[in-house]
Amino acid sequence: MRLRPLVLAALPVLAALSGPSGTPALAGPNGEMLGAETVRLSLDPASGAMTLEALLPAPQGDVALPRQDWLNIETLRIGGEPSPLPASGVIRAARHMGRPVTVRLSGTLPELSPGIEAAARGETASYLMGSGWLPVDAAPRVRFELSLDVPTGWRPAATGTLSAETAHPDGRRADFVFTGRAGDLGVFAGRYAVNEAMHRGLRLRTYFEPRDAAFSPAYIAASAAYIDRYSAAIGPYPYDGFSVVSAPIPVGLGLPGMTYVSQAILGHGYMRGRSLAHEVLHSWWGNAVAVDYRRGNWSEGLTTYMADYALAEEAGAAEAREMRLGWLRDLTMLPAAEDRPLTEFRAAAHGARQAVGYGKAAFLFHMLRAELGEEDWQAGLRRFYAERRDRVAAWHDLRAGFEAASGRELRWFFDQWLTRSGLPALRIEAVEPEERALHLVLGQSAPAYQLRVPVMVETEAGTERHLVALEDGRVEVTLALGARPRSVAVDPDFELARALAPGEVPPMLGDLFAGSEPALLALGEGAAEVATALGARLLQGAPPLVDEAAAGAAPVLVVIGSGADVAAWRRAHLSAPAPWSMDAGRARAWVERDAQGRLIGFLSADRTEDLLPELGALRYQAGRSYAAFVDGAVVAAGDWPAGGSALRRRFD
Repeated sequence: MRLRPLVLAALPVLAALSGPSGTPALAGPNGEMLGAETVRLSLDPASGAMTLEALLPAPQGDVALPRQDWLNIETLRIGGEPSPLPASGVIRAARHMGRPVTVRLSGTLPELSPGIEAAARGETASYLMGSGWLPVDAAPRVRFELSLDVPTGWRPAATGTLSAETAHPDGRRADFVFTGRAGDLGVFAGRYAVNEAMHRGLRLRTYFEPRDAAFSPAYIAASAAYIDRYSAAIGPYPYDGFSVVSAPIPVGLGLPGMTYVSQAILGHGYMRGRSLAHEVLHSWWGNAVAVDYRRGNWSEGLTTYMADYALAEEAGAAEAREMRLGWLRDLTMLPAAEDRPLTEFRAAAHGARQAVGYGKAAFLFHMLRAELGEEDWQAGLRRFYAERRDRVAAWHDLRAGFEAASGRELRWFFDQWLTRSGLPALRIEAVEPEERALHLVLGQSAPAYQLRVPVMVETEAGTERHLVALEDGRVEVTLALGARPRSVAVDPDFELARALAPGEVPPMLGDLFAGSEPALLALGEGAAEVATALGARLLQGAPPLVDEAAAGAAPVLVVIGSGADVAAWRRAHLSAPAPWSMDAGRARAWVERDAQGRLIGFLSADRTEDLLPELGALRYQAGRSYAAFVDGAVVAAGDWPAGGSALRRRFD
């Protein structure tokens, strides 16, 4: 799972244009107003005890004081004079009048919990993320000067540039400078072994527990390679370094110039591959170019496309096709309530919302690249970055960058993919082979999209690729061919974001989690109670239990029980041979369709009482047709072969 901290806030009007006594306010590289804040933090990660002093030398607009149960505000000074705490927790601009605001705080970090909190302490590491522990003013971007003190045996880290680090008799102090959104702050301390290398003037670091220190060279080398890759494609790397920090929580968090990664997954190869590439690329998309969340989050889709998908594409055409198909599968399984336009996707997510914000958005960029061509696609990326670096950007800014680079009007493209929910469904309405031609009628569902549909025609001389413009509900074309056609396939490689046609993919376990509410058929003694608990955990709503007589009328049925009972029921009700061994693992799940096309799911275990503990992670296999488990871990999983597609026709 990869998550990123987000800030959902309207940009305020700046209330102060200069500091006290006419001191000019800070300005960013684009001339915008910057806030300023100095933070001195002393933290004992073992106990969680912390003291903090924050100075806003020239606050802009209102200043919001932190309001955390674990944090106490000791003193407040305005213009150097003691001041009572405001009951509202907000110091109004009319009260401070641009004079310096100093706040002293103390508290004890809460202990780690199963959830992901903004601040927590653990035995080996502690952290503070976001701005909820600091006083913050209305400046959209702030220059923070952070001084962090920790006891001996601990190492501090933070977002921003490491300007100094010294050991002293009582511990260690590190100074950082960070310019950005207050919500992107991260402060970390752990019993870390720190490894460092310089690369093209950039400081690359890992903060790992000693047992993981052997992974450090691979992470530093991979980080350097990804920084070089994206600098060449987009523009200069926006920070002075990049750090990978080991986390005591099960997440991957992307912050400016840093990623915070669960210690549990550091050793996995995929983390140093697509996952690390994704987080490094967020240094450009989402951090250096910030997201205007009020108008939708473009960052996750663009990062997914340029990192995860690009690496799959380099691995081969089959891997890239499989990723595109995976995006479409996830969208196919999307519950109707979650199927929303891209403009409504805001936050980093997993599960259903990820299908839209990551997969569908990545597909938008895949189709845009095909529409523009490689040269204009690359030029548009570079132009967008150059114009929006250190600024907030929305979808329309992306469109403007690609329009300027290509000289084309693209409102029609962005409007249809951003503002509509769902996907177009394609169909072959008629097809007629001729000696050296193919007469084809294509249709699509309403509302109509403007599409360039790939059509592959197998002829006696080889395979030809054609693009058919489908801009209304249907189009009739005659394709000139080099030889007599043998077959035709519409978008067989899933180049378009579209609804999957019947037969293109086999039934998947995820089909049980979305769409029509399934009915549960419990087999054998004690199965009813287990089936009810499984249904509540895995399936939508509270699926009803039905008896054998009512099971035949259920549009979607899930059969639950011991391995022997479930296998016997299947033999009695499905005429086709079993698609796999029905006793794999200690528990197993699979889906099939009966002769009438009805979806049937099977959940069985060697012992009925093992169903609940063994299948607790079944949702993670939503994109599979079958999965077997031992001790809750997957030991076998895969897909059934797809059937005949409604978007393919053979003529011989």
